[in-house]
Amino acid sequence: MSKFTPAESLDWSPFKIGTTLKPRPLNSIEGIVDRIRIAAFAERQAHYAFLEAARIFANEVPEDLVQAWKTIAMEEAKHESWLLKRLVEINHDVAEFPVGVGLYNSFCKCQSPREFTFYISDSEEKGRLAGLKFVEALKSRDPESARIFSDIAFEELDHISLASKYF
Repeated sequence: MSKFTPAESLDWSPFKIGTTLKPRPLNSIEGIVDRIRIAAFAERQAHYAFLEAARIFANEVPEDLVQAWKTIAMEEAKHESWLLKRLVEINHDVAEFPVGVGLYNSFCKCQSPREFTFYISDSEEKGRLAGLKFVEALKSRDPESARIFSDIAFEELDHISLASKYF
């Protein structure tokens, strides 16, 4: 049984939780909005996962790793805020379409600090690479969203490096 707080006990507002819909084409403003929303929600899920790991595995890892997880959780919240602010700037509601908690639930399956660290590192790398693809796709059409995705991708490198630093 997972020691992680169940997803239904966490505050996901202002997101609308439900069955995730397929993102609309990236060549439309709606498609850009979908990706911003999905990325913002991934950041929220990672935020909670890092906080939960710091709580659950605190007695199994060095204190500096616990502190790193807490710091990264705050960085994930910062990334989410950048993306949510961008949605406001382009006049779109984050709750327009539902998002799912599958990513968070996948983190909850991790049974050890090592497993969690490698699993979330891999997830962060996948998100970073997707973000870089968005940068290329958006840089001429929506340079501000492209800049945000680029900044996030750069900061994710430090998060990803924890696996090799500690394990």
